[in-house]
Amino acid sequence: MLLSPLQPTPFRFLLYTEWAMLASCTAMAVFEAWERQSIPVQHLLILALLGLMGLMLPSGSNFMRYVYTAIEISLIFCGTILGYLHILPTLYVIVMIRSCFLFEPPGRWIVAGLSLILFAVHQMQYLSTFLPLILPDVQLQRILMHQIAEFLMFGLVLFLVSQLVNTLLAERQTQQQLLLAHKQLRQYALQVEDLAAVQERNRIAREIHDALGHALTTLNIQLQTVAKLWQRDRDQAQAFLEHAQRLGKLAMQEVRQSVNALRADAQAEPSLEAIAALVEDFRRSTGIETASNIDVKADLSPQIVKTLYRVIQEALTNICKYAQATQVQLQLQATSDVVHLAIADNGQGFDVTADTSGFGLQGIQERVAALDGDFRLETALGCGCRIIVSLPTQVAAQNLSTKVTSD
Repeated sequence: MLLSPLQPTPFRFLLYTEWAMLASCTAMAVFEAWERQSIPVQHLLILALLGLMGLMLPSGSNFMRYVYTAIEISLIFCGTILGYLHILPTLYVIVMIRSCFLFEPPGRWIVAGLSLILFAVHQMQYLSTFLPLILPDVQLQRILMHQIAEFLMFGLVLFLVSQLVNTLLAERQTQQQLLLAHKQLRQYALQVEDLAAVQERNRIAREIHDALGHALTTLNIQLQTVAKLWQRDRDQAQAFLEHAQRLGKLAMQEVRQSVNALRADAQAEPSLEAIAALVEDFRRSTGIETASNIDVKADLSPQIVKTLYRVIQEALTNICKYAQATQVQLQLQATSDVVHLAIADNGQGFDVTADTSGFGLQGIQERVAALDGDFRLETALGCGCRIIVSLPTQVAAQNLSTKVTSD
């Protein structure tokens, strides 16, 4: 209990104000000692203790705060009992100042009321000591009015001091809250920056996976075909080899575009013609029978076209790598309100309950979600696979500035 933590006075100028009041009382005590030819040791000790107690305030349990305040009040009360009735009662203002740092408003007003009552008691004691010395021609009413005025003035000082300290404490608390809010904002800004970097890395990863992965997969199939035909039909193998060479150049081009995306996001946007060329290239390179129906009757934004291109590209890559399909059907229809895309194959399918969180399907879902679209996957073992995508053209156009940044 005695080792209760201490804290310095929050506002140094208030401590200096307390010391100025104590110094004034000390000067008056010295002046009286000069007249009486004696040193008021007890009076000086009381003033010194009050000054030293102002250096540190208890910040631990409420019990220690009550003890601290009681000691202050006792010192002032004892000093007045020793004969300094007209000087020490004003030091209850110091008790009021320090109580504002120790207690909440209810406790502060209790200390203020107690100080006001004790001040009134000391004033009555002063009158009882002073009245027998009053000369007959001195008006008693004037003296009483003077004491009442002092009492009211002391009460007003207590109120003003309380309001002043409360205002200072509220201002300091506001500053601390603003400082904390500033630190939190800086942390949030760093988190947003990190999140933006993660989103950009994911975007580039999708670009590399969708574009380069498709080209390399097709290139691998072409080279395998060349290896099989080289001994039997070199002319046909030469044609596949030339196509593989073109795919190699395409892969290099995709790598350059991905690297450029790290420096500046200024890639050429795919077009509907590029989608048709992608489907035809898939048919020629894999030999899989591919039927496509592209019926677009509305102007599509570049972001929608790019999303459709990447979805089709990833779907065809997955068919080539995993489906073992012999037929693929692609339907792309667009009106002024919505875009429908459906890609189906007659391959081996897969179990939708298995882990399908690979980069391919995840990338498709992220791209579609970025445009407020709908993505559905229909498949089962031995029943092929069907991917259905719907994109609302108007909603997507309104959200380009916020959601398509992840593309």
